[in-house]
Amino acid sequence: MRRLRLPRPRWPRAWRDPYLWLVLMFALVAALPLAGPLYFFDAHDAWNTVFFLTEFDAAIRDGVWYPGWATDQALGYGYPTFVFIPPLAYYAAEVFHLLGADQVAAVKWTFALATVGAGLGMYLYARRVAGRRRGLLAAVVYVFMPYHLVDIYVRADLAEYSAFVWMPLALLAFHELTGRFTPRRLGLAALAYGALWLTHNLVGVVFTPLLAAYILLRVFRASPSWRGGVRRALGALAGGALGLGVAAALVLPNLLEREYIVQEQWVRAGYHYALHFLDPAHLLSPAWGYAPGVPGTAGGASFQLGAVALTLAAVAFLAAMRRGARSSRERALILFFVAATAAVVVTMMPISAPLWKLVPIAALIQFPWRLLALTSVTLSILSALALNRQQAASRPQTGSRSNESTNLPGPILILALVAMLASLGYTRPQYTPTPASAGTPLLSIEFELKYEDMRGMVAWTEEMPATSPLVEQYLSGQPLVTAEVLAPGASVEMVRAAGASDELWVRSAEGTSLRFYTYYFPGWRVYLDGERLPDSALRPEGEHGLLTVDVPPGEHHVLLRWGDTAVRAIGKGMTLVSLALALGLVSWGCLRRHS
Repeated sequence: MRRLRLPRPRWPRAWRDPYLWLVLMFALVAALPLAGPLYFFDAHDAWNTVFFLTEFDAAIRDGVWYPGWATDQALGYGYPTFVFIPPLAYYAAEVFHLLGADQVAAVKWTFALATVGAGLGMYLYARRVAGRRRGLLAAVVYVFMPYHLVDIYVRADLAEYSAFVWMPLALLAFHELTGRFTPRRLGLAALAYGALWLTHNLVGVVFTPLLAAYILLRVFRASPSWRGGVRRALGALAGGALGLGVAAALVLPNLLEREYIVQEQWVRAGYHYALHFLDPAHLLSPAWGYAPGVPGTAGGASFQLGAVALTLAAVAFLAAMRRGARSSRERALILFFVAATAAVVVTMMPISAPLWKLVPIAALIQFPWRLLALTSVTLSILSALALNRQQAASRPQTGSRSNESTNLPGPILILALVAMLASLGYTRPQYTPTPASAGTPLLSIEFELKYEDMRGMVAWTEEMPATSPLVEQYLSGQPLVTAEVLAPGASVEMVRAAGASDELWVRSAEGTSLRFYTYYFPGWRVYLDGERLPDSALRPEGEHGLLTVDVPPGEHHVLLRWGDTAVRAIGKGMTLVSLALALGLVSWGCLRRHS
């Protein structure tokens, strides 16, 4: 009797790519310092990242699917952090937290995921334009770019670090979309571009001109006629517009509700862009430090471009200058990214100060050296193009294209190891003991007591709070009483204080004003015995602009609940519709491909 032989299961084609697994291995080396139990709380944004997740989680658990208010910030008065701060990285961290990781571990898992995602994202793009071997080199250079490592081990900026995932994916998506328009490619471009904005909106702002220039390059070179060029450009424009629709829940409030906060406090003093321009010495110095401060601060953060990346980029440029050394397509790509790198470098220098003054949004970028995120992209791609396809191989290739996916690339592996080893010393964070308050609202209070300039203010706040009635409650560990009654003889009894709401009973013989220890801000709703009070009944009072309402005589149940303004509601609606449309286009395209 013959034995029935079942077909062997086959891995998906992408997973059979050995270079993809090499990228994963290199990325895990960069993320290895996250594996231990310690964290680096002396990093610039380390405290913020952890207590942002605590605030985000509290709002999620209180039933707000898209958090806006961070209830424990501003010494307990709260702040509309997530109205203006992109949420995508914190959604990822929240998943790890809900799966059982504490806040610190969840943040570290998200950093690790972003490290792997950045490497794979760059590999997928560079593989498309330069092949698998050179794509491997681009990915390793990208993961180990000095500024990329600064963002995690010196700055601990979770959102900006996570944005490194989406920049190469956006380039890939629009590269494909401008090559041939399909519904699937339109959806993928929108998802990648929208995800970038929802991860870090300032990176979205500075990356958009680079992406737009790349699209123009693609349209110009891929279109034999002006009509074809117009069609490709319109397709890319549709992808960008749909991507902004995906991010509308963040973009619309950022555009239309910034007047509700005192944004000047985030762009003045040490945060003003004029203090953070770079000199050539900053871009070339291999010095490495951890202290925050303006460029040139002793022991401060490094703003170098990266010696390995710069050397390989120079090799690519020289090769492009030799006629016949490269195809016209690769030559154009090299010259584009060289020009883009040069433009970005100049923009980070004092000579570009007049340009920064002309652009109103420039002040909100705060630090010109943030543009090192862009040079990390451009120099990594140029690193891949330093070698041609034959030089990238272990030996001259005479076989079919499939050889590229099976032969291990000796020269490329050597260069990748050099890129990794050159930056391996930069993967050493300054480990610190974890505060006992990590993972609790008290961490936010301790941070703002230590750094007084970090207490946010809203438009109705006349002066930055020096303290609040809640501080002693936080420090003593008492259950929070988040409101006070102003009439003699009246009383308040707390039911609960949660991430996006406060619930309490108010008793008074003649009626009383009820003042919450919460900033007044558009979107708050007050319910009296289950009936919502009109917005006109809510008012800011005092030098801190605390939310106050009048409560009639008797015993009344009062609920303060975070809600949406019309702008936020429209933005969230646009996000849901755009996200559904983009996912639908991708799904439809996939079904058509397999039908």
